[in-house]
Amino acid sequence: MRHQARCQGPPTPGGAGVHRSGFLKFLWAAPCTAVGIVLAAVPLALGGKARWSSGALEVTWRDRLASCGEFASRLPVRGIVFGHVILAVTHEDLGTIGPHERVHVAQYERWGPLFFLLYGASSLWQLLKGRNPYWHNHFEVQARERSAADRC
Repeated sequence: MRHQARCQGPPTPGGAGVHRSGFLKFLWAAPCTAVGIVLAAVPLALGGKARWSSGALEVTWRDRLASCGEFASRLPVRGIVFGHVILAVTHEDLGTIGPHERVHVAQYERWGPLFFLLYGASSLWQLLKGRNPYWHNHFEVQARERSAADRC
């Protein structure tokens, strides 16, 4: 009996504590989210779409790559996150990169406004070591690892 209780894990906290924790994470990331909202105005003004999903505002410019035009089709970056705002070129892209981007949302919840500085510092450190500042950035490595693990 005792072993079974231990394997079940700790009791799940309930009530206001869970909501308070979520609110504090949201508040801590709010300055970064504000940047995302300002940037989201561009695709939205050009006919993009927004929806709230799983704790983040997902903003896409088009539904499919075929409707993007040449410029957007050639963009090397298919998505980016600012706080609780995920900006993606297309809804199709969001389906592919969504798990990776949601790891970044969690990183913003942890680091808040410090994330901008820490992300930049990690890229600079990799560059000084002669490595790719994007692919070897600590936060990108973590997002790739965690999103890959979530797919298993």
